Amino acid sequence: MLHLNILYKITSDNALSFEQKISQLLNLGAEYFDLQIGIISEIQDDTYTIRYAISPDNVIEPNSTFSVNSTYCIHTLKAKQPTSFHHAGKSHIAQHPCYLDFGLESYIGAPLLVEGQKYGTLNFSSSEPKETPFSQTDLEFIDLLSHWVGNEIARNKHISQLKAQEKRMLHQQNILNEIGKLAGVGAWEMDLVKQRLHWSESTRLIHEVDDDYLPNLETAINFYKPGDNRDRIQKIVNKAMIDGLDFSDEFEIITDKGNVKWVAAQGKAEFENGQCVRLFGAFQDITKQVFYREQLEKRHLELTSALEARSTFLANMSHEIRTPINGVIGSLQVMDKTGLNEKQQHFVSLAQDSADSLLAQINDVLDFAKIDSNQVELESTPFEINQLLTKCVDVYNIAAQNKSIQLTSDFSKTEDIVVLADQTRIRQIYTNLISNAIKFTSKGQVQISSSIQRLSKHRTVLKVDIADSGIGMTEKQIQFLFLPFRQADVSTTRKFGGTGLGLSISQSLAKLMKGEISVQSKEGEGSTFTVEIDIEIQKGALLKADDPISLNTNSDLSKIRVLVVEDNEINQMVVSEMLNLRGIKHDIASDGLLALEKLSTESDLNRYYDLILMDCQMPNMDGYQATQKIRQLDSLTAKIPVIALTANSMKGDKEKCIKSGMNDYLTKPIEIEALHAVLEKHTAMS
Repeated sequence: MLHLNILYKITSDNALSFEQKISQLLNLGAEYFDLQIGIISEIQDDTYTIRYAISPDNVIEPNSTFSVNSTYCIHTLKAKQPTSFHHAGKSHIAQHPCYLDFGLESYIGAPLLVEGQKYGTLNFSSSEPKETPFSQTDLEFIDLLSHWVGNEIARNKHISQLKAQEKRMLHQQNILNEIGKLAGVGAWEMDLVKQRLHWSESTRLIHEVDDDYLPNLETAINFYKPGDNRDRIQKIVNKAMIDGLDFSDEFEIITDKGNVKWVAAQGKAEFENGQCVRLFGAFQDITKQVFYREQLEKRHLELTSALEARSTFLANMSHEIRTPINGVIGSLQVMDKTGLNEKQQHFVSLAQDSADSLLAQINDVLDFAKIDSNQVELESTPFEINQLLTKCVDVYNIAAQNKSIQLTSDFSKTEDIVVLADQTRIRQIYTNLISNAIKFTSKGQVQISSSIQRLSKHRTVLKVDIADSGIGMTEKQIQFLFLPFRQADVSTTRKFGGTGLGLSISQSLAKLMKGEISVQSKEGEGSTFTVEIDIEIQKGALLKADDPISLNTNSDLSKIRVLVVEDNEINQMVVSEMLNLRGIKHDIASDGLLALEKLSTESDLNRYYDLILMDCQMPNMDGYQATQKIRQLDSLTAKIPVIALTANSMKGDKEKCIKSGMNDYLTKPIEIEALHAVLEKHTAMS
């Protein structure tokens, strides 16, 4: 919407020269598409001539000529519609002369028509590839922009012709007629002395009147649509007759044949002896331009609505999937603590591994969807780099030992460095790469090393290399490595499993942290993945981030009372058994209303729970509403810690819980250790 407003402002600004408008339109397009170069070309036969251009340091000179076949625009001309390439080097045009000679990675262009005739192209390009393909909205915008540029070229062409002829014209009527003939813009003149109104031929055509129709001052206003349009033109004309200021605006008119059109009206007043004696100006049919603008605005609203719908769908999917998974994994965790025999333990372990694998697949899909819809919000907490890296490596020691792989690490260059960043997402990147290195290595070793490169006093680039002696990859396989739902080889999924999303997610997360993941590999000789991310160095001592799992889980919790608010019966049983493992007394409420009743009953008996475990999505009254009501009860009840048990993991969910009055946040599927740790944390504080 902002760019459409700027586009209209540029083209309607009469104070700008033609060259200034063209320059601003090219700059607008370059800014919109985030590309370096903007060109308006004229194409005659096989000759491509640059007429107007913007580029870094003005290296592209107007009037330079090329063979049209050596430019990307040949594809635009053949398609007769907007075309684009977001990464030429990795597309079917990688051998195109334009790519080989100039190294242009990204391009978007549209045919340029002037008065309905082929003129050339409007195109934008850059030596840098785009992260994602150009969207349909991008193609629609350059198509709209090309129409405006074509109109401006036509207007300038005719105005230039008009200026050349003005010197030879003696009568104002001839000048107005020539405007209509040459520029396709109607002219009008209102003689206030003689009380006469004149329309040029083009103005008459716009109004769709008969050849013998004679416009007059009294009835001309009736062509404007009743209401706002008619009121505005009257006010504008009256104001111009009083203060003499030029005017320009857009209106809807109803032609003599009953057709509705959008027109741009411009006018100027002429005074003699302080009295307005004449008004004259231009009149242009802009129905198509308004249509394109409205379509683009409509498309923008549709896309916004679609994104909101997708966000809601993802939140619901996260809840609906994680809720039963919580029942499965929670039940297995409880069974694991009940003294099983060897065979039972074996089957429980198999079920846990399968459930964990299923959860990993689900998390990959949900993470990808969240990244794709801009639902990922990075946190910033202090942590020591080497502590995080060591934990990432330790997780895979057993997996490496089981495959007789030597897993080594060297973190000496990042010793005692504390940073502020999102350690959860950084851990996700590293564990994914280490897991892949072990997965695709059958013998030899996996080596992890770290280093930093200072950018400023408080910022640095953290570099981590994960090198393996595994199966390696070809150059062709590397090209598709970070694409979603793609793996290096079609046999990879059959042999090693996985969704093909891990590396795509990791690369996206790295880019969110102003970094990237690169890879060097040779088939049969292993691979080295390098992660570089921009992080902030923490000033002062390390501040311990909230990590309930790391707390002491051996304290006596048998004296506390907990209220579990959960509507799902299976999850009620799972959480109940998890609490029973530590001898924790508890009651269960199946929704927020029942929870409030229990709290009220206990308060009347002068008894209070030590902590409330609150599910977020429930019938009758959800966890957010229930928590807000709890915070309004008597002082002792209102102070009870409330811990969210939520299957949602979308952007803003944690903030929504805290804003409603909750004290902490556990995401389903819930781990026993995490649940016990958060109980210890908040009962110790109360």
